[in-house]
Amino acid sequence: MDPPPPTEERFPWSRVSNIALGAAALFSALALARFRTYHNETFDLAFYTRLVWGAGHGDFYNPMVGASLWGLHLSWVLLPLGLLGRLVPVAPMLLVVQAVCVAATAIPLARVAARRVGHPAAAYACAGVYFLLPVVGSIATYEFHPSSLALLPLGLALDLLDQRKTRPALWCLVLAALCREDVALCTGLVGVAMALRRDQRRAGLLVALVSFAYFALWLLVIAPRFLPRAGSLQLHYGHLGASPAAIVASLFKHPLAVARELATPVRLLYVPRLLVPVAFTALLAPRWLLPALAPVGINLLSQFPTAPQVHSHYATLTVPFLLVASAHGVGRLVARAGVWGDRQALAALAAVTLGSLHMQHRAGSLPLLGGRFERNAFVADARQAALDTLVDLLPRDASVSAPDHLLPHLAERTRLFRSPPPARRIDFLVLSTDHRALYAGRQELWRSEEERLVRGTLSRRKYGVFAVVGPYLVLRVGWPTRSWARTRYVDFDPDPRARPAHCEAGPSLTLAGWGMSPTPHGTHVVLLLVPTRAWPLDLGFELGWGAMRPHLDRQDPTNTYAFQPFDGVFLPMYARPGEVLRTEIDLPATTAELAGGLYFGARRIDGSRLDPAGPHWLPLP
Repeated sequence: MDPPPPTEERFPWSRVSNIALGAAALFSALALARFRTYHNETFDLAFYTRLVWGAGHGDFYNPMVGASLWGLHLSWVLLPLGLLGRLVPVAPMLLVVQAVCVAATAIPLARVAARRVGHPAAAYACAGVYFLLPVVGSIATYEFHPSSLALLPLGLALDLLDQRKTRPALWCLVLAALCREDVALCTGLVGVAMALRRDQRRAGLLVALVSFAYFALWLLVIAPRFLPRAGSLQLHYGHLGASPAAIVASLFKHPLAVARELATPVRLLYVPRLLVPVAFTALLAPRWLLPALAPVGINLLSQFPTAPQVHSHYATLTVPFLLVASAHGVGRLVARAGVWGDRQALAALAAVTLGSLHMQHRAGSLPLLGGRFERNAFVADARQAALDTLVDLLPRDASVSAPDHLLPHLAERTRLFRSPPPARRIDFLVLSTDHRALYAGRQELWRSEEERLVRGTLSRRKYGVFAVVGPYLVLRVGWPTRSWARTRYVDFDPDPRARPAHCEAGPSLTLAGWGMSPTPHGTHVVLLLVPTRAWPLDLGFELGWGAMRPHLDRQDPTNTYAFQPFDGVFLPMYARPGEVLRTEIDLPATTAELAGGLYFGARRIDGSRLDPAGPHWLPLP
């Protein structure tokens, strides 16, 4: 049983509050910079932005996952945020609210540490350890999750319980549980921890009973009715069962199989890694580690790769309990040390500071200190101007399918979908072709999964290319498939860069002209092509230069460069026999290197010739 709380020491309110305020400003600036530069690479921010926007407009259905708010997460806190979102942009508002809540949590936790340890440096050490935890910097600057908002009411509840102020603490636990349904497991175990003390037993049992009943109501009644067919529950726990009830049952039916799942290095090291920042002092007061068992158990059972990682947002709910247990543990060390208490306190505070610095260096994301901090994630890159143009281009009332990093900027609309696009009809599709730079000049581009998606979507005749902005293609429903090609690849004015030629590359293709001109980084080549019969969907081109050398059953140039016809925007299948088409490419070779001869080849995606009867390489005259 814990001793009664010591006499309240003078708490450095202004200094700790200023530290929290500075952290809130830093977290907000980093989160907004990541958002502004389109570096939210997962879809969580877009997911919750759409939920909050929908809640503010009375729309509780999320089209991104095809399910209702009540089956995704029971987050009542999103409702007032939705009303606020009617006044300000939702995504930036969520990021700032999250940063403020995460930073402010340091204050009640520091109060517990100052009270329990009794040393003047305890409050500062606790705040420092809190901000150095890898998960804190991660959740405050990347994406948005309602569980992050639960940190503040949980911290307040633990501070109030430490002062024996049970009633206001209960209200804080209620607020925490309203942030997300799984927080109720933590509040239930807080009730169990309270029940271990005689004077709080009745209140603790009530908290445990209500919390577990609330979570069971969601898990067994609400979730099965509203859960999407394929959602995060299957993503994390599909190996245990197809429904919440089946998952719970499998834990008892197959304990050995579950134990084997847990006996992996990353899972065995998960708990020790969580305890390193507090130098394992939390084990000296294990009662307040009880509530952390809920998120730890959930993460260990998950098959999702990032769940058992200390920097992942899945570890969020362990934070207040680790620090409070550590404060109690250090307090016990100090009490037992007697006259050496101050030295013992300083030694313990130094240990937890070093432990937190070590984990921040290994897995943290704070500037200068974090081993996972990436400056490029917060600064503009070459694609930002294109993405800004895209956001302005798409009408606010249109349904859109787009890549994850673009979705948070488009989430305030009725119908929003992730890429690849769903089977249903969408007004606009945004396709990223960033992958083409990775495969530039290689035939692997034609066969890559990313290019197959782009090619397959372009082949759907109900969509046409509406705009090309940087590496992004914007397709519009009902738009003519050849509209973008006109004046660019088809029906263009005479091109003075190309000189006439007439070379048959097989029964399906004739070279009508070509030309080249120097560029700062190589040579620009223009080809005028005439289809003599319909071209297939998977047509690709190659240019080669240098000496011919034996290769398999043919002669190949020393250098080859594979590329997509018509910039990969206009599919060859839309070309009409007899018309003259223009395609261009920049080769990484100087005009002097090409002086020895340039060769053209028309290929299928498997690398074979377009026409078996045609030449593998056609010398350009």
